[in-house]
Amino acid sequence: MAIHKALKDLNLLDRFLFAEAMEDPVIMQTILEIILGRDVLLKYPPQTEKEQRSSPLLRYIRLDVMAMDEEGNLYDTEVQKEDTGNLPKRSRLYQGMIDTKLLEPGEVDFDRMNQVYVIMIAPFDLFGKGLYRYTFRMRCDEDPEMPLEDGAVRIFLNTGEKTGQGCRKN
Repeated sequence: MAIHKALKDLNLLDRFLFAEAMEDPVIMQTILEIILGRDVLLKYPPQTEKEQRSSPLLRYIRLDVMAMDEEGNLYDTEVQKEDTGNLPKRSRLYQGMIDTKLLEPGEVDFDRMNQVYVIMIAPFDLFGKGLYRYTFRMRCDEDPEMPLEDGAVRIFLNTGEKTGQGCRKN
C-alpha cells in the first residue's frame, strides 16, 4: 500500500519532489554545479523518469533525472532514501544501460562516447568512511596514478550522516 505524505512533509529525497524540482533547468544546473564544483550549462531541459531499455524483453531501468550540458556530458542523478545494499552494482547497471545508447548502430568510433556521470544521492554514508562525497573513476591496480580515462564517473553523496571530513581525508 502506498503511503501518501503531505507536500509540506516532503524533502528532496522524496522521489516526487526531487523529480518536480529537477525538471527546472536552473535548479538542476545549480545542483550539478554544487556537486561538481564547476560551471555547468545545460543544453536541454532535464528529463525525469527516463526509461532506458535495450530490448522489450530485457531488463530496463528508469533514471530519476537525466541531463546533458553544452559540452555533451551526460548526468544521471538518482535519489535513494534507504540503503538497499546494492547501490554500487546498481550504479554499474545504470552506467551500462546509458552507454548502450551513446553510439548509433554500427558506429565504431568509441571516442564519440559522451562523458557520463552517475550521481547517487542518499541520506546515509554508503561506504562508512565518514565522507560526504565518494567519486569513482577507473584506475589501474598496478599503477594507481594511471587513470583509464573511459569517460565514466560515479559519485555517491552522503547528505544525512554527520561526517568528520569533506571530500578528502587529509
